[in-house]
Amino acid sequence: MKKFLYLIAAIIIFTGSSYGKTMPKVDADKLYDMQTAYFDTADKKSVMQSAVSVLYDSDYSIEDYNEELGLIRAQKVFKAAYTSKKRVAGWSVVLAAATAYTVFSYGSTAAMMYSPTRRIATELKDKTVIIDANVFVEQIDENRIKVKFIPIEKVLQNADGFAFNQMAPVKVIRIYKPQPYKEFFAQIESNLSH
Repeated sequence: MKKFLYLIAAIIIFTGSSYGKTMPKVDADKLYDMQTAYFDTADKKSVMQSAVSVLYDSDYSIEDYNEELGLIRAQKVFKAAYTSKKRVAGWSVVLAAATAYTVFSYGSTAAMMYSPTRRIATELKDKTVIIDANVFVEQIDENRIKVKFIPIEKVLQNADGFAFNQMAPVKVIRIYKPQPYKEFFAQIESNLSH
């Protein structure tokens, strides 16, 4: 029986963990270039207001706005489907082991099946996703302003299927695709030209 439990524990450890995945290798200079744009204007306030407008249009809520520092912090919260197949497989193995143990003990350990069942159900539900965005606006000379946009996506673990804990993200995703940055800066440019 001990060997069986060790086997189950080993399977859980190797299949249930979604941590330790390697991040895509992106050149730091290329990432900086994607996240940064320059605008030929002397009006820092209008650039900041334009950035706020673009964030509002993209369903962000503004958390902090400091014109003196040139900082805008925004957050977007929504539900999305994100299921870790490894975690579901790991908890399925635990559920199978608990079920087998319950059968061999004539139902006396049926309560052991509750936790893996809840964890599988929670894993299959839509997760709360938060995108934290920081926008830095800096006047670099008389007629030129630099804007840096840094969004970070966090997929949160649903503790019981209903609540979420912002301190326990299941996955933190840096955005390395250039499209969101291009759209953000193009909308700022469009707002400034009107």
